[in-house]
Amino acid sequence: MTPLNNKLHANLKIQQANDVSRFKNQQLIPITVQDFIPLSTEFPIVFVKNEDTGQFTSVAMMAIRTGVNLYCQETKWSCAVTPVGFHNAPLSLVKTSENSDEVMVCFDEKSNFMSADSGEALFDVEGQQTEFLNRRIQALLSVAEFTEQTQTIINILARKKLLISKQLNVKLASEQEPTLISGIYLVDEKALNALSSEEFEDLRTKGLLPLVYAHLASLHQITRLTMKQNAFEAK
Repeated sequence: MTPLNNKLHANLKIQQANDVSRFKNQQLIPITVQDFIPLSTEFPIVFVKNEDTGQFTSVAMMAIRTGVNLYCQETKWSCAVTPVGFHNAPLSLVKTSENSDEVMVCFDEKSNFMSADSGEALFDVEGQQTEFLNRRIQALLSVAEFTEQTQTIINILARKKLLISKQLNVKLASEQEPTLISGIYLVDEKALNALSSEEFEDLRTKGLLPLVYAHLASLHQITRLTMKQNAFEAK
């Protein structure tokens, strides 16, 4: 990623067309808690764990098999619901140093969205940020805030020992044996129901129960995803 500079990149533009096929091989898409309720109507929402740090991340499953995203095989996003921040590319925020809270706006030099010929200008003739760039930066800041909130909430669930490793067996039409989905974590309903009144009330007052229930309800979308995977493989 390259830091954005109003002198070095005075003529840089971003094309509005957002080609989602860049995610065509990415089965799991990181999401924020702001995504849980809207996305639960389409995607299974699960958690994955970084084995090096022990940190959990919430993700939307967009395929049954690894190495493919059933929703991003074409250039256009055709689903009615979209993850927050899904269309922020090619811009991103990067901390100026590991211990700093200050961030700088960077861009992906290899992105097909960047151009000197066409698209939305990032700087005006005086080198000031355009309204378009200001809006994009605000969107990046919002996603960064949402991501921080999400990590705090997931950490609460983990501390209460509510996240359990789970393997899912899914029967695909092209396979004789069930396909095993491993490496994911779900909220353990037994552990949730076994919480003391005080701990359960703590989740309620923090507004976490709707998120937990959205996650659990989203698991019913595995059937939809299986059907979509079967149709994709039958082509």
